[in-house]
Amino acid sequence: MPDAQLHFLQSGLGGVAIVRRDYREDIDWLRAIAVLAVVAFHFETPAVFGGFVGVDIFFVISGYLITGIIQSELEAGNFSFARFYERRVRRLLPALYAMVALTAIPSFHYLLTSERQEFFRSIAAVVTFTSNFFFWFQTGYFDHAAVEKPLLHTWSLAVEEQFYLALPLLLWARATRGGRIALPVLLGALALASFVLSIWLMKSDSSANAFFMSPPRAWEFLIGGLIATPGLPVLRNARAQQIVRGIALVVIAIPIFSLRQGPGFPGFNALAPCIGAAVFLWSGIGVRTRARSPYSPLTIVKFFGQISYSLYLWHWPLFTFTRFSKSSLVLDASDKVMLFVLTVLISYLSWRFVEQPFRQKSLAPTRGAAFRIAGLATALLLAGSIGGIVASGAPSDADRVALQLESYNNYNQRPLYRDGVCFFSDSGVFGADCLGLAPGKTNIMLWGDSLAAHYFYGLGKVTDPQAVNILQATQAACMPTLNAAAQGKVPCRDFATQMEAFFADHRPDRVILSADWLEYARPPRFDGMIADLRQTIARLNAAGIAVDLLGPAVQFRARLPSMLMRARLRNTDAHPDDFVLPDIFALDRMMKAALPPHEKFSYISIVDAVCPARQCPLTIDGGIPLAWDHAHLTAEGSMYVMDKIVPLLGMK
Repeated sequence: MPDAQLHFLQSGLGGVAIVRRDYREDIDWLRAIAVLAVVAFHFETPAVFGGFVGVDIFFVISGYLITGIIQSELEAGNFSFARFYERRVRRLLPALYAMVALTAIPSFHYLLTSERQEFFRSIAAVVTFTSNFFFWFQTGYFDHAAVEKPLLHTWSLAVEEQFYLALPLLLWARATRGGRIALPVLLGALALASFVLSIWLMKSDSSANAFFMSPPRAWEFLIGGLIATPGLPVLRNARAQQIVRGIALVVIAIPIFSLRQGPGFPGFNALAPCIGAAVFLWSGIGVRTRARSPYSPLTIVKFFGQISYSLYLWHWPLFTFTRFSKSSLVLDASDKVMLFVLTVLISYLSWRFVEQPFRQKSLAPTRGAAFRIAGLATALLLAGSIGGIVASGAPSDADRVALQLESYNNYNQRPLYRDGVCFFSDSGVFGADCLGLAPGKTNIMLWGDSLAAHYFYGLGKVTDPQAVNILQATQAACMPTLNAAAQGKVPCRDFATQMEAFFADHRPDRVILSADWLEYARPPRFDGMIADLRQTIARLNAAGIAVDLLGPAVQFRARLPSMLMRARLRNTDAHPDDFVLPDIFALDRMMKAALPPHEKFSYISIVDAVCPARQCPLTIDGGIPLAWDHAHLTAEGSMYVMDKIVPLLGMK
């Protein structure tokens, strides 16, 4: 992420800040934390659930630096819009334009023609600093399709550049027109208004607007700007500085390692990383930069801070195209380590041979030369964008097949699951439509989460409705259990309590348990899950109810339609070994051993029935994917699987 070319140091008598330009090593440390958090999140590093907040940290840093530099130049009487934007051009454009131009090369190999057309449109958005609008219209940042957009990460650069258009004008107008409002009051009021707007958008189901648009993001920059305003008290005691800095790092670390992606961001969830970054910056005011050994850990951290802009630019397209090169669309740990090393190397070369020559004016030594080169490069990239759009206009055979597969990324599973009624009930209560017993029929109850609900359609199609009545009680992300205390979420505890009440008064002939066992058995939870299941099975058996437990469902390394689409594009055969998640076979063996059959209980292995010799079907019935995402079955897939399973249940 970009920031001001020069840092500044605040010092002064009586705690009043007098701004002068200087280098602050600690800002490079903070940049390193921010960029490594983002990279770790995008590289899907374990435990770095909220690494995306690194972008918010960058926004705070930029607000701090830009406000300080502009304010110091205004006070010195030598502020110039031309000089300010020359620095922005030198800082932003060379590395960005180099990345965009070089990223276009692999797009001809790894992208469908339709995807290339969108990619070249995104180039036009990048060079006009409107990519936040472009991707806002395209998809959500956390959507499954986001990983297939090589320039998605440039949305933040557009937000930042839009801020650079507004802040200099605001500070200049206040300084030259004798603004009577104190600068901290002005920035604070604007920050509060921006934050309120963000919260309002979040509450209005417009979280995408709050995420991508500049006005609801401005408060993050303005918090940094407040730290840079003259008159801010400065910490003098070295021990106090260290304590405050440590607290700030903890406040930053908590969301990085605990915050989960989703529509609840930014809003209140962005406060901790932004406040932590602002406090970190404040605690370093007046602290001298020390000489350090080249091998000091802090020197290494500083290195990542120095290359942070290029590292941010390059990590995402490299990850995207490397992922496209894999049949499974999934990178294993060794892939990611090698990719990280390559990304750091490319980023260093970008910093050393692209960023530095332009910033130090060894290339484009004059302001006029910098603007002319920037204008020419912008025109060339726009022309290339138009050319790429035109060249990608005719769909290929792969595109036509891909269009059919792409439709599964918007698959409507609601009627198949009876969503809102018997799955994820809107009222929170399952009524007679779901749990009504039918006299004279065999009453079979399907109980579990979404990986139970996806069997309902197929079970209904392959059994005789005149003889079999299917009951359904399914709740998203809730394990089927009568132990309400074991459930971590309130809806799941309510679900377990409701089912306990149901079984106290009702006796279906058979209960089929199914769920995302991979999720509930994550280490170290396997033994607890098994103990819970044994208890639930024993209680149902004691009530005279037979129980069948369906083992782990067929799951894939990524979204199956997307993997099939990439295989078609590369003209390669789709092999189950590359696509199927191997963990399901190991867990199936463990569960089979831990839950031996006995009277009124049987364990049914899905993978044994559906995947002979571990060769799971990828498509059925003329190319229809077995699943519409990484695990949930299509209607045809549900029928296919249940056709294999129902005989094992003694129902056919």
